[in-house]
Amino acid sequence: MKAIIIGGGSIGKRHSKNLNDLGISTRIVDVDEIQNIDNILNEGFDMGFICTPNIYHIEHCVTLAKHNIPIFCEKPFYTNTEGLDKLLQIVEEKNLITMVGCNLRFTPEIQKISSKSKYINVYFGYDLKKWRPNTDYLKSYSANKSLGGGILLDAIHELDYLYYKFGSVKDISYIKSKLTDVTNDVEDLVIGRIEFNSGTIADFTLNYLSEEYQRYYDILEDGVLKRVNLNLDNQMYIDEIKYFIKNVKQKSQCMNSFKEANNLLNKL
Repeated sequence: MKAIIIGGGSIGKRHSKNLNDLGISTRIVDVDEIQNIDNILNEGFDMGFICTPNIYHIEHCVTLAKHNIPIFCEKPFYTNTEGLDKLLQIVEEKNLITMVGCNLRFTPEIQKISSKSKYINVYFGYDLKKWRPNTDYLKSYSANKSLGGGILLDAIHELDYLYYKFGSVKDISYIKSKLTDVTNDVEDLVIGRIEFNSGTIADFTLNYLSEEYQRYYDILEDGVLKRVNLNLDNQMYIDEIKYFIKNVKQKSQCMNSFKEANNLLNKL
């Protein structure tokens, strides 16, 4: 099997290495090669990975969809809806296999969350300056609205795994704030609450401000809140790719398909 990866940044390189280790050859296409993408796609690919900046996700997904290529798109699925209806129409007409990156779903800590729990409090925070130590963090997509930044969508993994475990959302409310100069024109702090139709309530805090990287949830079990820290490694990326490959081979739809991912984004 052969995969095309559009976007040669850190996540594109990670996926390429993991795919190679799984016996799948890869062709990485950087953004500056996009103008030649149609000729490149004529080489023939069994699957495609979209790893470009958020604002280009829909555009590049449409390109692969037109060529009938199963698509794995990095999160967030989109940061603006331009071209979304066209993409979803093509995907439906061609019955394409699609998936939006949701690697936290493949961690032991998320897998063990009981969908019957009535309350969970989720926290994710990191210092944006430390997160991007080798670049000007103010020029990163995280810090700029025009590039699809802001902690709400940057940390959508947290909301995704809540949706994954507790199902459809009844109501969601949140407050977005820009408290520091760590970003240019987007929020660096979000505090919110989700009420699920299952009856579960989830509070969440997401920020670019924590002195040290922190990712955990407090979950109500046996009448007390128990803290679980997320210990993340490359295995979750390998497992999600294995899942995607399996579904491509079996020609069966993936969880967190474009249609499903859109359901959550529509609530935001």
